[in-house]
Amino acid sequence: MVILESGYAFWNPIIWVIALATVMILALYFRSRGQKNYKKGTAQTKIFLCGEDVPEPELGHIKASNVYWGFLETLKDYYYAILKPQTGIINDLALWFVLLLAIGAIVILATGAGAVAK
Repeated sequence: MVILESGYAFWNPIIWVIALATVMILALYFRSRGQKNYKKGTAQTKIFLCGEDVPEPELGHIKASNVYWGFLETLKDYYYAILKPQTGIINDLALWFVLLLAIGAIVILATGAGAVAK
């Protein structure tokens, strides 16, 4: 039996398989104890929305600008400043990612934070 040890815990595949099987058996047991009088195609299958009729999908759509209004309003100066250089082209986004990764690597190497203590 192979046990991989780290500084915090151990990894034993057999124990994890047994734990997964136990959880699955418990889940199936609790699921099997559900309501037996459920009928498909009746009012039982309708979505409950606090007694209101469910709106059509087109009418129930909430725009992101409404959902994040408070967040955007609070940080609007920063948000609009950071949107100016963005084009939405994937090549530009990849270039920004590589540039920021390179700058971060240079900072880490320059400060010696990446050095391994012996």
